[in-house]
Amino acid sequence: MPAYRPTPEDLVRRFTLGSGPMKRGSDHVEFLSRLLLVSGISTTAPVGLAVAAVTRARARARATAQAADRHVVAGLLLADPHVPARGAPRPARRPATAVWTGPGGVEHRGPVWVPAGSTAGAAVAVWLDGAGNRALPPLSPGEVTGRAVGRGLGTSTALAVAAVGAHLAVRALLDRSRSRRWAAEWAAVEPVWTGTGP
Repeated sequence: MPAYRPTPEDLVRRFTLGSGPMKRGSDHVEFLSRLLLVSGISTTAPVGLAVAAVTRARARARATAQAADRHVVAGLLLADPHVPARGAPRPARRPATAVWTGPGGVEHRGPVWVPAGSTAGAAVAVWLDGAGNRALPPLSPGEVTGRAVGRGLGTSTALAVAAVGAHLAVRALLDRSRSRRWAAEWAAVEPVWTGTGP
């Protein structure tokens, strides 16, 4: 026996929940919910791309401003990096105390993050802002791209989850209403069918 293959007309009928006098008002509401679901899902990619583009432009502008304001000075490690306790995670970068010369020739001392294998006496790069305060390095091109991709995917995912969640909530409410209506109709018809009614 050949397997049943639905025709395009069958698929449209299933999506629209059929037509005719047997179609309930709740079927019309569910069809509208399906349309909104499809339109909501179809907008997730364009909205996600738009959010990613805006995020990338802002992050690039921020990276440019940071690169213009920040500069690196040479520092010297005064001690080996902190060694984590046995069994603790061993990050690739660890804190260590360093000394560096800031603007005006003032010597500064403080913690810096260095690769795990660094030793006392090694040269390290210390980033400073325009006022001579310690700062993070400017955003790298990879960080800019990572932020854009993360925000774009996050937005697309959130929109898709919201659309599916809203559709499922509508379906749950409709199913509850249909069940109550069916129970009320059955309570009216059952006595007649079973012969236990008046």
